[in-house]
Amino acid sequence: MMMIELPRPLADDLVRHAREAQPDEVCGVLGLRAERVVRLERARNAAATPTVRFTFDDDGYRRVMQLEREGLEIGIYHSHPASAPYPSATDRAEMSATWPDCLQLMISLRHDATTGPEVKAYRIDRNGVVSVEDLALVDG
Repeated sequence: MMMIELPRPLADDLVRHAREAQPDEVCGVLGLRAERVVRLERARNAAATPTVRFTFDDDGYRRVMQLEREGLEIGIYHSHPASAPYPSATDRAEMSATWPDCLQLMISLRHDATTGPEVKAYRIDRNGVVSVEDLALVDG
């Protein structure tokens, strides 16, 4: 398993996005090159119940296509404002069907006021099986 590198400025952007929208979940697209996150594109959460689920609007899907055209590996991020940074049953069902084996970064704000935000990395396969990915915050 490779170590996923997340530059601190992008990690700060992820947390900022999550904090701005709470209590709703946020979502967006990641662009990776050689296991390093090099781009972060916010998307609008178009879910009917945004406090407990997320889905991209059309512009979010256009961002995915743009990053693919640029030759980047695609990843997805979303937040869990009040729960653990681990894929929910809904996440597992939806991601296994639409984005299998895609890197997923999750931001949890459940302990934001005390120990701070949590950011974790996963992949979810076609069967909904979750694999934890090693994630390292790196400079620059």
